[in-house]
Amino acid sequence: MLTVNKVINSHRSIIFLNGFLPDKRIINHINTSSTLIAADGAVNEMKKLDLIPDLIIGDEDSVIHQNKNIKTIKILDQNYTDFEKCIFYVKEQNLLPALVLGINGGEIDHVLGNIQVILKHANNQELYFLDTYEKKSNSEISIGIKMGIVLSNNKLSIDLKHQSTISIISFDAATINSKNLNWELENKKLNIDGVLALRNKNTKNSIELEIVEGKALVIFDISEVFFG
Repeated sequence: MLTVNKVINSHRSIIFLNGFLPDKRIINHINTSSTLIAADGAVNEMKKLDLIPDLIIGDEDSVIHQNKNIKTIKILDQNYTDFEKCIFYVKEQNLLPALVLGINGGEIDHVLGNIQVILKHANNQELYFLDTYEKKSNSEISIGIKMGIVLSNNKLSIDLKHQSTISIISFDAATINSKNLNWELENKKLNIDGVLALRNKNTKNSIELEIVEGKALVIFDISEVFFG
C-alpha cells in the first residue's frame, strides 16, 4: 500500500512549469536533490524559492534572467508546448517518474492545456503533479494541496485521510473499478460526454482504483496526509 509521501518522493526529476509554484512550506517536504528542469520562464519563479534548475528547456520567450552556468536546451518547434518538450527530455534521459509543479497558471486555457498534455503523454504513474489552493474554514484561510496522477491500464492502492475528496477525469473513454469510495465505480465507463466521477469521497483510509481500459487523471486532496 502506497503512502502519499512515498508517491511524492518517488520522482527522478521535477518539472517546473511557468505557473503558480508551491511556497517554501510545501517545497521543504519534497526531495529536490533529483534533476530539476525549468520549462522556460519557470526559472524566474524558481529563483524566488532559492531553487536553481539543472537545465532550462523551451523557446526562451519568457525567461527574464538566465544564469549562464545553467544548461539550456532551446527548442523553437511551436508544434509542442514547453511542457511537452520537458516531457520528451525526461523520457529520453530515463528520468521518469517526474513530479510536475506549477501546472496551474491562473488562466483557464493554460490550466486545461497542461492537463491535456499530462493526459496525452503519461502512462502508469509516470507523471504526477502537486497543486495548492486556499482552504477557507470560518474566518481562517489555510493551504490545501491536491495531487494528480495519471493511471493507464493499471491499479493504484493508496492511503488517504478518511473522507478526502477524489476526482477522476478522462478525456477519452476509460473503464474503472474502485474500492472504499462513497460512490463505488464497478466497471464504470467514464468519458467526457457521459458519466463524470467528480468530488467523490473515501469511506476508509485505504482505497483501490483500477483502470481496466483507457486512461484517467485521478486527483486526490492530500492536505492532511501531506502535512501529517
